Parts: sequence; C-alpha cells; structure tokens
Amino acid sequence: MADRLQTRPSPQPRGFSYVGLVVGLLLLLAVAAIGWSAWPQLGFKSSAPDVSMWPVARGEFIHEITDHGEVESTENVEIRCEVKSAYKTMILEIVPEGTEVDKGDKLVVLDSSALEIDRTKQQIVVSNSEAAVIQARNVLESAQIAKKEYLEGKYLLEKQEIQSEIVVAEENLRRAEEYLAHSERLASKGYVTELQLEADRFAVEKARIERDKARTKLTVLDEFTKAKMLGQLEADIATAAAKLRAAEESYKLDEDELREIEEQIEKCVIYAPQAGQVVYANVQGGRGRSEVIIEEGAAVRERQVIIRLPDFNRMQVKARINEGKVSLLETGMPVRIRLDAFADMELEGTVEKIDEFAAPTSFFSANVKEYETVVKIHDPPKGLRPGMTAEVKIEVERLARVLRVPVQTILEHGGKYFCAVREGNGFRAQEVQLGSNNDKFVVIRKGLDQRQQIVHNVAAVREEMGLPKLSEKAGGATKSRPGGSTFRGSPPRDSRPAATKSRPQGAAEGASGGPPPAGEIADRMFKRLDSDGDGVLGPKEIESLPEDRRSPLQAADADGDGRVTRSELSSGMKRMMGRFGGQAPGGGPDGRGGPPR
Repeated sequence: MADRLQTRPSPQPRGFSYVGLVVGLLLLLAVAAIGWSAWPQLGFKSSAPDVSMWPVARGEFIHEITDHGEVESTENVEIRCEVKSAYKTMILEIVPEGTEVDKGDKLVVLDSSALEIDRTKQQIVVSNSEAAVIQARNVLESAQIAKKEYLEGKYLLEKQEIQSEIVVAEENLRRAEEYLAHSERLASKGYVTELQLEADRFAVEKARIERDKARTKLTVLDEFTKAKMLGQLEADIATAAAKLRAAEESYKLDEDELREIEEQIEKCVIYAPQAGQVVYANVQGGRGRSEVIIEEGAAVRERQVIIRLPDFNRMQVKARINEGKVSLLETGMPVRIRLDAFADMELEGTVEKIDEFAAPTSFFSANVKEYETVVKIHDPPKGLRPGMTAEVKIEVERLARVLRVPVQTILEHGGKYFCAVREGNGFRAQEVQLGSNNDKFVVIRKGLDQRQQIVHNVAAVREEMGLPKLSEKAGGATKSRPGGSTFRGSPPRDSRPAATKSRPQGAAEGASGGPPPAGEIADRMFKRLDSDGDGVLGPKEIESLPEDRRSPLQAADADGDGRVTRSELSSGMKRMMGRFGGQAPGGGPDGRGGPPR
C-alpha cells in the first residue's frame, strides 16, 4: 500500500502551475494598463479627469444653414372667390381634394340666396327707373312741341291780328282825314258849323291814336313777348332734357347693378379654367394668425383663394430664414432637401429667391425677423404634393482639406482665441486664428498643425491653461472672467477673428442666455402699450390692438373690469410662461423669439 502511495502522481505541482498562469496574466494586464496610462498619445483619453483630447486633422468643411419650409408649386392656377360681398360667402358644394379635373368641370358652388333676393329688389328698382325715363322723355317732347306751337301757331296768329288792326286803323285815319278836309271846305262856304268841324277833327285824331296803338302792339309782340315766350319754352326744353338724362343715367346704373348681381350669381358656381388636381388652399393656424380650413359650410371672403391647381412638374420649397443667417445666402447656392413624407429620399435644389423685406410676424415674436427664401426643387419625384413639410440644408460654404476642430475646443479670451495643448503634466494656451465656422466645427487658419492633440472640452481646463491676465480694458475688449469663455459665436468670414463681449465674472446663466423674469417682460410690454402713461391699460388701448394681440391682455384681466394693471399683466405673464416651459410664447425669453433688449 505504501509503495502504491509513493508512486501516485502528486497533484501539488499541477495546482501550482494554474495559479502561476493566472498570476502572470494579471501582472501582464496591470503592466499594460500602467504603460497605457503613462503614454497619453496612445489613447484618446488623457490622464486628467473628464478631459478628452482631439487630434487636429485636415478634412472637408461644409457650412450649411438648416431650416424647415413647405412645399408648393412654382406655378399655381388659383381659384378665388369672386363674389363681391360685405360679408363672407358660404361654400355649399366643393369637389373633393385630390380630384383630377378637366377644363370646364364644376369645382365649387357658393351660397347665392342673398344675391337672388337682391336681384329681385333690383329688378323692381330697374322697372321704376325705366318708368321715370319714359315720363321724362314725354315731358321733353311736350316742351319741344310747345315751342314749335308758339313759333308756328300762336305767335303768327297774334301778329296777324295786330297787323289787321293796323290796317283797319290806317284806313279809318285816311277816311277821317278826307272827311275833315271836306268839312273844312264846306265850313269855308258856311255850310258846316264850327262845332261840326271840331267833331271831324277829333275823329281824325282818334283814328291816328288807334293806328299808333296797333303799331305799338306789334312792336311789343316782336321785341318782348316773343323773346320772353321763347326763353321760357327753351328753359322748359332744357329742364326736361336734363331730367331725361338724369333718369337715363339712373336707369343705366340700376341696370348695371342688376347685371352685376346676375354676374355675381353666375360666379357662385366656379368651373375649372384648366385641367389639374384639386388642392385646397388651407392655411395652418399659428400665433397671431387665424386658421383657414376649406370645406363645405366654410365661409370665404372676396378674393380669397379656395382651390389651387398646381403644376407638379415645377415645385419649390418656401422657407423662412432668420435675419442672423440671411446675409450669408445668395441665389444659386446648392440645397439638399429632405421630405417628411419621403424620409429615405434626398432631393437637390437651388436658392431661387431671397426676399428683401422681412415676413410679417406675430405679436409674441415681433422682434424675430425672418426672410422668406424660395428653393427650387430639381427633378421633383412622383407623389410630391404642395403642403408637405421639407427640411432644407443650404450650402453656404465648402472648403477642401482644411484644418478644422470642434467649436468646443476654442476659448475666447480678451478678444483673442485659444486652444489648450498638453505640455508636460499641464496645459498650455495656444493662440489661433479662426476662419469660417458652422456652429459645430471651426476652420483654423493659423496656430495649429496637423496631428497635434488639443483638449476637446477646453472649458474644463481653462484655469490650468495659463491665459494672460487682462486689464480693465485690454485692446478695446471688455473685462472677462478668469479663464475666458468658451467660443460660441460665428466670427465673420471676412474679418475673423473678431473681439466679442464675454460674460462678466460670476454671471449666472439666466443673466446672459436664459429667460428674464416674467415681471421684467411684463414691464417692457406695459411700457410699450401704455400710450397715455396713466399706469393702466384701458379699453381704448386694448381695443386699438389687433385681435391676436388683444386676447393675451384680456386673459390677464383678472377682475374683469376691462382694464389691465401692471400687476395683472405680470401675473398673467407668469402663468403663460409656466405653460410654455419658462419662456413666453413666441420662442424667446420675452415672448418675441429673441433675447430681451
């Protein structure tokens, strides 16, 4: 038994070999880890906590402006409501959206009941006007006949009667004179008494007076009565003619109005001017803008677009670019377009037009200026429709093989820019000159070489970089906090680097970039709206504002007295900012979409 025990292999050496192998492997890993940590150039992480390194390298730099817009057709045949009305007209029937129509097909039927009532009333007015024209024409004709009647009838008869009287008077005078001469001869012979002779003389004188009287009547008739009667008759004719013209003009106006009403009734039925696919002219609601939905029962105003017949072969995107970026745009710049409806498809386009004036803004974003920019789509795909949401990336600048680093690696200090380069166990500030930047990467024009390692998150080592101390005013730059501030802005392409104001020492985030308090926003708004300076926004001041600007003030009127005090406006603004996550409606800290002024 003892011999067999002595000849059995002992397990002790075998066990020791396994342990040694494990220990050796552990020692090897520990040595490798120590060596790796002692050689920072071999790894991307440095020995300092929370500090990563970035290798400087050459590459392609692309500066793009990204924004969103809406697809629309370059050429649209717009179908508008052409019914003239002080009020809106209701849509009774409308062809379904997306319908393919041919020229002459019925598209829309508008409510014409009110116009038909107006037509009946106007027909009565036209009939009365026609009767007035007939009567005025008859009066004119009567006046013209009266003139002719006088000249060719009454005047001639009266003249002839007077002329007859003159002839008779002259004959009587001749006879009286002959009889007086005979009496005088007889009186000389004593056959006629003196009394008889005197009577014959009186008869001659009487006959002479009758003759002169008849002649005077003829003169009065020719020189006065005739002129007076002609003047009166011509005045009657002119008056009647003027009344006739007035009646005819009134009748014409009434007829035109009736014809216009009938045309408006015809325009209540709208037909397609050309073939195409129906697209409703809906308008999406937003802050300060009402929503327009085209459907049966909806009311439309005069000249409002109801339907569009777009040309799907010529499409474009209309985007709004912030005024801080619009100066970088030029027509002809290439654009990459992505559609929400076709997520896997990228289209190409070109900047076609940049508006010279800012687009209208809402009440809460009055200080946010945006410029409408039209991007033409090259080769629109099948299925592209107006109203689709599109993302546009406008290529402002493209540089090949340039030194570019992340903007987080750049520190602004005293109007100059620095990177952090490792030096021994610490870091050294390396001054650089910047070129273009796209808010992610910035081009290094001078100060760095390829394959250099710089601190990625430079803000973490700003106290260790040994930045030069600044006086109160060094080189025209304002006093900055120790260590400077991280580069965030976009230096001008033609004048980089540019000195910018840094945040004062110890300034909190809310004091420089965060939203101001609601009370401060309310004070600004109150000062702007309190035109009479009485410390209260009265009904006149509120009612003078557009409806979309009026509603927030009315909502702030807590006691419902129609007057808004400063405290009520401040409380209402606090409630409003609470609903919008600490910001006033409009996307900015003061409800205007930008930093407070």
